[in-house]
Amino acid sequence: MRNIIFTTLLTLSANSYAGLSAVIIAYGTGEVPVNSSIDIDAEYVAMSVSLSSDAKYASKRAKLISKLQSKISSAATNQPNIYFKQGVISLSPRENSTFSISKSYGSNSGSKFYILSKLGNGTDIYKATQDIYGFIAKIQKPEDTNISYGNTSLAIESPSKHRTQLITKIKDEISSTKSILGTKHKVTVTGLESPVIVRQKNDKQVTLFLDYKIEFSE
Repeated sequence: MRNIIFTTLLTLSANSYAGLSAVIIAYGTGEVPVNSSIDIDAEYVAMSVSLSSDAKYASKRAKLISKLQSKISSAATNQPNIYFKQGVISLSPRENSTFSISKSYGSNSGSKFYILSKLGNGTDIYKATQDIYGFIAKIQKPEDTNISYGNTSLAIESPSKHRTQLITKIKDEISSTKSILGTKHKVTVTGLESPVIVRQKNDKQVTLFLDYKIEFSE
């Protein structure tokens, strides 16, 4: 019965995430909160980039930010090993009619996205980061716009393709624990349907895991 339940969960979870193909950026670092996980080499370096505008009017700020973002996105499509990933856009409707020498009209308007650089073939995290800086530096930004750099993170493509391997490790964990506690214990597993979480391990690898929970009862 346990094998039947496991097979059913595996089938359901695999079907739920079938067809997904997305680059996922590692979230956070540190200890993994579960026992079963896998470490793999990262495929990308991702740097967050923020755009803002000092234009006085909200409509102008939106137009300038859109123009600059489109220019960066288009440039990325023509660059080998450089990729654009959309983030959060926030365009404030607030307009300031008073004179301001600091020109801080658009402090609440902006767009945040990620520029990714491919790892491998002699490109490590340091070179990939420099490639991103070099790519952005070539972009001619419109007047009254600003580009700010954020932190870098590692990323991989389609972490859900490792779901079967993770569930197999969880199954082995259950079998190992039951061999110690005894086969009469009932096993309850929750969280197998959750997305595969990506966490940065070091400057080369990420750790993948599911946010699952195992409970044993007599």
